[in-house]
Amino acid sequence: MKLVDYSINNFLEELASKSPAPGGGSVSALAGANAASLVQMVANLTVNKKKFKTLSENIQKLYVDETKAFKNANEQFIKYIDEDTLAFNKVMAAFKMPKTTEEEIAKRKEAIEKATIDSIKVPLEVAKLSLKMMEKMDLIIENSNKNTISDQGVSILLFHTACIGGVLNVKINLSGLSQKKLVSEYKNVIIDIENKINKLKIDLLERINNLLN
Repeated sequence: MKLVDYSINNFLEELASKSPAPGGGSVSALAGANAASLVQMVANLTVNKKKFKTLSENIQKLYVDETKAFKNANEQFIKYIDEDTLAFNKVMAAFKMPKTTEEEIAKRKEAIEKATIDSIKVPLEVAKLSLKMMEKMDLIIENSNKNTISDQGVSILLFHTACIGGVLNVKINLSGLSQKKLVSEYKNVIIDIENKINKLKIDLLERINNLLN
């Protein structure tokens, strides 16, 4: 049974269990899905309202198009919830491979390296997608129903959590990677993502708080 098919209670019970997966990676993806869903709610409470129809046709079209982007992102985040746990399980399976002969040791090492790279890809995609969606929040704040300002703020916080959660999971998985050049490349990518998302969070929340005060 997929994690996304669990009830909320069952998912939380599984999360709280002794099993190391699902863990922070899947939860980060879930945070992204929650954020994207909230933005869709905001859009549904905005589009076709009187005030929305006073906006220029170009802005209305852009807003609707961006809303579709959040829907697509939501579907991706949902997919990553299970993919992260599956990737982690493959790493664990690789570590359990036999290591008696030199051939077995070599195969095990290769399998661990491949599984580790795969386990980096999912949280990295979560981080990248979260940043991409965060970059679209300016348009949402500017043109959405003002009664949903607090919901927009929660979306921003959740996208930030999803992004930094993804970054942290990349970092911990990098420790198991032997290819130093690849490690360096990944580190440069996540440093850039982290810097951008942190600045966006500060700027966007300042706008949200100004609108609430």
